[in-house]
Amino acid sequence: MEISQITVACSNSVFRVSCGEEKVLLRIYGSTEHGIFRREDEVKRARFVAGCGFGPQVLVNFDEGRVEEWLEGRAPTHKEIRTEEAIRLIARKLREFHDRTGLNHNDLHHNNMLMRDGDLQILDFEYSGDLDPAYDIANHFNEWMYPYCGDEPHLYQQWLYPSLPQRRSFCSHYLGSKGKGTLVDDFLWEVERRQQDSHAFWVRWAESSPSEFNTKYGMARKQLLRGVVDPAASRQHSTEPAKLANGWVGIAETFNSFLQAPDMGVKPANL
Repeated sequence: MEISQITVACSNSVFRVSCGEEKVLLRIYGSTEHGIFRREDEVKRARFVAGCGFGPQVLVNFDEGRVEEWLEGRAPTHKEIRTEEAIRLIARKLREFHDRTGLNHNDLHHNNMLMRDGDLQILDFEYSGDLDPAYDIANHFNEWMYPYCGDEPHLYQQWLYPSLPQRRSFCSHYLGSKGKGTLVDDFLWEVERRQQDSHAFWVRWAESSPSEFNTKYGMARKQLLRGVVDPAASRQHSTEPAKLANGWVGIAETFNSFLQAPDMGVKPANL
């Protein structure tokens, strides 16, 4: 038997356990002192989303952790997720996840994805919660600033925040065939309103789970709460400023048209 640690995990300790051709993933739980979720609820969500076709099956659960199905593939690099093809794949996969589960992911960074043969899967649903697509996408955009590597993985890199064309492309792919023109502008405007909510959540997470990394991470992320990143400064929407300032009608249209999940036979109400 061979056991090797997967080093990209932040909240838990994760290991690949191999015996011949057989492989499983061993997840040893981290702390839940942050109070953001209860472990029993998180396990229930993991089973639920696996039943919807996302992430690995939970094979065995025990007090200190669980054993999961091993999924082949690799995490995309931080550079890869910036390509137009990856933006399309991630946006469409996130929309599919929202529609089929009725949940947000809430932690969609490149280490929580798996790529294989041109396909993409999303993983690790610890922080998943009630459906709020604009927040989920805003959080994903914020995560572009975090490669989570090098000597200072807690530090954001502001220049990595997605450009306006990249943000528009993501929203267009998320919205689907009708995601064009002012509908994309309205939806992106709503996404960018939620940017600070994402920063505030992760500051609270870091402060409620003290460690060397979390303390540094929380202090750095507080700078983002003070408006270090301002996508409006580079915004070049095709719509006029007055349209954006009074964009609620368009946003309501967008949400009514696109963000009501179709009946997929999946009922998340019992989570």
